Amino acid sequence: MNTAGVFPPAFPPSPEPSWERLERLDWHLWMLAILLIFVLGISLLSFMFPSTFWFGEQLPVQRPQRAFFGFCVLLALVLVYLLQRQATIRRLKRQLFQSQTETIAARREAAIHSFQTLPGMSQFRDTLAMEFRRASASRANLAVLMIMASNATLEKLGEISNLLRALLRQGESLYRLSDTGIGIILPGLELNKAASFIAQAESFLGLPKGELEVTLTAYPDHAGSLTELEQQLRERVSA
Repeated sequence: MNTAGVFPPAFPPSPEPSWERLERLDWHLWMLAILLIFVLGISLLSFMFPSTFWFGEQLPVQRPQRAFFGFCVLLALVLVYLLQRQATIRRLKRQLFQSQTETIAARREAAIHSFQTLPGMSQFRDTLAMEFRRASASRANLAVLMIMASNATLEKLGEISNLLRALLRQGESLYRLSDTGIGIILPGLELNKAASFIAQAESFLGLPKGELEVTLTAYPDHAGSLTELEQQLRERVSA
């Protein structure tokens, strides 16, 4: 009994940004800006205070006092405005975050539904038998891929199935063999071309190394009969 090797993908995943960390950094930046404005304002007022109240008594209409209190009011208004703008921005960011959270949840549900609605094992066996009879009658090739992801969630398997579906040509089909396995029937595909398809799929998926285990079984290279082909696939699914 001949079985093919395993081809793990070799591209690490990109880290997802943390919204909480970004919001915390943004808040720290705003607090630093407000603190700097406050310190600069207090420093300027402390320099103005002596000339206004100690050395400005000979000036007419007490203009330094008016300028001093006017600058105090202006500083207070600027600080209040910055705090209000920061509160508005934080509220909008939270609304945006909630909207994106709902979008992500909808995508997750769609991915899970996409995987769960794939044709099951019975349809896989029926199609495999039909394609095998057609291949044996026309002396054509037939390739079957088994993609196992033992540690993947249903959401991840749904994303994988959606990406794999985009690579399939007319006549090729995708199936859900188990809660952790996906099967692909590739009629008329030679062994070397099937290996190229695996490399293309792994590059397209971009998953970390070792997350997927891909097994290729081909007729007539690995199996000479339908019974032998089904036996190899059955052993792979139950492994």
